[in-house]
Amino acid sequence: MARKRQSPKSRIIKSAWNLFYKNGYEATTVNDIITASKTSKGTFYHYFKGKDALLNTLAYLLDEKYEELMNDMNPELSAYEKLLYLNHELFYMIETSIDIHLLALLYSSQLVTKDTKSLLDKNRYYFTLITEIIETGKNSGEFSDKTSAADLVKIYTMYERSLLYDWTLCKGNYSLTEYSDRLLPRILDDFKTGI
Repeated sequence: MARKRQSPKSRIIKSAWNLFYKNGYEATTVNDIITASKTSKGTFYHYFKGKDALLNTLAYLLDEKYEELMNDMNPELSAYEKLLYLNHELFYMIETSIDIHLLALLYSSQLVTKDTKSLLDKNRYYFTLITEIIETGKNSGEFSDKTSAADLVKIYTMYERSLLYDWTLCKGNYSLTEYSDRLLPRILDDFKTGI
């Protein structure tokens, strides 16, 4: 399947986060981002007021990764297997390409912002996707009727946020991916039997 062409905004975000990871946030300049994204200064400032505005784009970057994963994922997988796959792949991407200090900045900004909390925005592709997978699991009988789809979505997304928060709080001193690979199946087993 042909990949869709990246928008200038998407190129800027991906380039910025790659540079933040490689060089650190402080050492990365707007000019570095413009050069890496192959955009102009006018294009950059059309989308962002400055480098700080890119901190809240992590949710956008993660949603793009989810779309990419969904396009590559075997549609024959069960809902249980899809959730395991998506979690593993996304946490691996975070662990290997997102600067943990920026993740900490994002989490702290989400706690104090008066604006929309991007990590909780129900309009994100992430929430739509997880809801669709869980509802499919419930409709097929794979997940128990004892708990509503909305509650299972809340539990799953809260699990991911809390593990990311803990991993960030512990400064990445354990493998996020390996830990989640061991823990998430136990949580999803409860989805099958009911919570």
